[in-house]
Amino acid sequence: MRLVRWAPAPENYAWLFDLLFARSPMVTWAAEGELPDGFVRAEQFAVLPGGGGRSFMVSLASRRGSSAALTSYNALRPARRRLGRAAAGLALRSGLGQRMLSSRIDIGVAAEATSAQLGSVLLGRHLAELLGGRPVVIAFGGGSGPYRKPVLQVFGTDGTPLGYVKIGWNEWTRAAVRREATALRACAASPMQLGVPDLLHHGGWQGLDLMVTAPLPSRVRRPGNSIPEVGVLREICELSAGGVTELAASSWWSDLRVRISCGVADQAARTRLDSVADGLAHAHGQVPLAFGRWHGDLVPWNMARLGTRLFAWDWESSAPDAPVGFDALHFHFQTAFVAERLPLEDAVPLAARAARPALDELAVAADTDNLLATLHLLELAVRHEEAHSAAGDADDRFFPAVLDILEQAAPIQPGTTGLRPAESAA
Repeated sequence: MRLVRWAPAPENYAWLFDLLFARSPMVTWAAEGELPDGFVRAEQFAVLPGGGGRSFMVSLASRRGSSAALTSYNALRPARRRLGRAAAGLALRSGLGQRMLSSRIDIGVAAEATSAQLGSVLLGRHLAELLGGRPVVIAFGGGSGPYRKPVLQVFGTDGTPLGYVKIGWNEWTRAAVRREATALRACAASPMQLGVPDLLHHGGWQGLDLMVTAPLPSRVRRPGNSIPEVGVLREICELSAGGVTELAASSWWSDLRVRISCGVADQAARTRLDSVADGLAHAHGQVPLAFGRWHGDLVPWNMARLGTRLFAWDWESSAPDAPVGFDALHFHFQTAFVAERLPLEDAVPLAARAARPALDELAVAADTDNLLATLHLLELAVRHEEAHSAAGDADDRFFPAVLDILEQAAPIQPGTTGLRPAESAA
């Protein structure tokens, strides 16, 4: 019987291996069998198609560990992907998968390197030390677009999940790692109905920022597409003191203005965002709003259930002082725009309508609906441009179309034309 090989993964993974396995002159990587002279193989990875044009890298250090990296938490995945992962995991565990791999990467270390030296420059050795000292198996992907960053799954060689690792490598992702670590500490300090991963470690390694969190319970399941109960939304808000403040006097608004001026590198985008913010401040600066912590990316794919308890992860965009109601708006907007692929101009009003019941329960005044939706969209636009400025990539479905919608929603401040810079020049 002829052996069928797995299709090769997209070759968009070089930046990940450069980032993780080329931090020191003592470590390098290359296609299987092509390490340079003076280096010996320390580890080997399979590069697999990860869905959505992405790649997924799995260490081949242990059959059970490699298999677990593909099959653990499979109940959180869509049915089609779940079946593919289960089949691939079974193939790796049996050993048959090794013969089917079409893409392998060797991690090489300098032949003269000592064990002590390798402990400080090999990522797997470092993570093993952080997670109890036993050998580990790593699997990772990095995504694409402006928010791309490595997210590593770490398993024992027996397949036991040990933790998840997020790596900050540029200005935006480093700040994201710090924000998430701060949010998880806030969650740990307050008893919550909502389950969150335990923060195991936050620190630096070889010029990168590392945050390690504990794995979720093994039996968690997909949560469905319904927004979390209002009690969950409320307890997230109450993780910080909050309070009611006029928009223009709030710390959230002051921080947003600083982020526009300091975090948005593209001058044309910065000018347009400043113009939108000026218009909103002029027309709505004295509107009182309630503020509190928000999760920042509370969406179905960042949540799971175990029995009646809800769990949520990916707190990297959390902030302690956002307008109350942002999580409800964000849930419905991302579901419409990302999951259902609706056009931006349709997703925005749909989210505002769908969020209204939750906003009512959170005591958000109905006459602030349009303002709140505009502020949420402005937050996402600034977030995109901060990440774009750091990574160089963009989400073409979202930006710059979001600026057109914001300019239609935000009043023009007296004394300005309301035109884009290019139109004014013309």
